[in-house]
Order: sequence, then structure tokens, then C-alpha cells
Amino acid sequence: MEVWLVIQSLVSFLANLLTIFASGIAIWLFFTKASEIKTAFKLLLNWSFQLTLTDLKSKIERLNEYSAKKPEELEEIRNILHEIAGQMRGNEQIVYSSNDLISKIEKLAISKNLDEPRKRSIISEIREVLRNMQVNSVASPLE
Repeated sequence: MEVWLVIQSLVSFLANLLTIFASGIAIWLFFTKASEIKTAFKLLLNWSFQLTLTDLKSKIERLNEYSAKKPEELEEIRNILHEIAGQMRGNEQIVYSSNDLISKIEKLAISKNLDEPRKRSIISEIREVLRNMQVNSVASPLE
């Protein structure tokens, strides 16, 4: 039993020593490689934003599959518009740059006057806003 306590103490001491060593390396890296770490986090956040934009584009493509001229498809168009508006509202970066567009989407989704020209117009506007966001987000990590 006494041998077991000695082994346990040695293993515990070694684990604590390695923890201190690993923490020291992490602190050293934080101070010496701060700009690289900052860039890595920016790239990770940018990648996440790109995924959001890609998902929104796929929803726009889904929206294109339906025609507002067909009364049986209006409900699905409204649902997709609400999905797009909800996802855009969930992203602070998008809300900051295009809150007016989100309001337009929500108004069209609940409008009794939802027709094909209005749907096409809002799709084009969303596409253009997303394209500008994508270009800006690709350019920002390069700065």
C-alpha cells in the first residue's frame, strides 16, 4: 500500500510539473505570437461569417424555386423569407450593415401583396447586399 502512495505521489508531481510547463509555453506563445493568434481568430470568425453567407445564398436559391404566381407556393415563399430574415437578424454583423433590408424582407413576408416582381426585387437586393458583405469580409483579414 505504501508503494502505491509513492507511485501516486510521483505521478501526481509529474502531472503538475507538466501542467506548469505547458502553461508556461501557452503564456510565452500568447505574448510572443499575439498578432498571429489574433489573425487566426479573425480568420476563424471570417470563415464562420462566410458559412452564414453561403447558407443565406442557398436559401435564396430555394426561394427561386417557387413562384409567387402560384397561390399554393406563397406559404413556402413566406416561410423562406422569414428564415432569411431570422438568420440575418441572428448575425450582428449583418444587422449592423443591413437592418433596413431585414425589415423589408419581414414586411414582404407578411404582406398580402406578395407577388413575383416584389419577390424578384427582394431576391436581387439580398444577393447584392450579400455579395458586398462577402467581398468586404474577404478583404478585411488582408488589412
